Amino acid sequence: MKHLFTSLFTVIGFSLFAQNTVSISEENNNFSVGSKNSIVVNIPYGNLDVVEKALKSELKDWDGKYNSSKGEFTSMQAKLKVMGDKPFDAYAKIITSGDVIKVAFAIDLGGAFMTSNQHGAQFNEMREVIRKFALETAQECVEEDLKAETKKLESFEKEQKDLEKEKENLLNSIDDYRKKISEAEKKIEENMTNQSNKKTEISTQAQKVKEIEKKKNIK
Repeated sequence: MKHLFTSLFTVIGFSLFAQNTVSISEENNNFSVGSKNSIVVNIPYGNLDVVEKALKSELKDWDGKYNSSKGEFTSMQAKLKVMGDKPFDAYAKIITSGDVIKVAFAIDLGGAFMTSNQHGAQFNEMREVIRKFALETAQECVEEDLKAETKKLESFEKEQKDLEKEKENLLNSIDDYRKKISEAEKKIEENMTNQSNKKTEISTQAQKVKEIEKKKNIK
């Protein structure tokens, strides 16, 4: 059982670590120009809308002719200082699998797509550019989530205050009702006393009326 718990905590810890870490791999992916070697990076805590917006911004910053179509983002004749003076064509696409969001970048150096084996120096420079993109995008995703969840929290807190105010109003209403009930009970007691007194007055007056009626029988 001890080994079971140890293994479980190890898996959970690794999972949380993986979610919080930018990892980069090199693999083939299908683009509009065919299956090409690409640099693939995961975006921790990725939000699809944020990642798409960040990817567009990133490619536009590469000083090439930007375009997007059918889920593919391109920058033709792009230029980056770290890649040297020669322009290149960049192809990128977002890959989703469950909650995991990755971005694949394929770089056409002009006649050949970049690989770590054949273009080691350029590959390493581009990998760092992509790593920085992933880190900044992940931060934007977290900020966006934080903003959304904070807004929800503020909404819940407002609802809580409204509920507290409603309770206070209801309690005040109960106090008002209790006062009115107490006042009504006192008035009922006064009414009963007044009715009793009035009955006595009626009885006395009725007797007087009878005595006066007797006087009508004058002989």
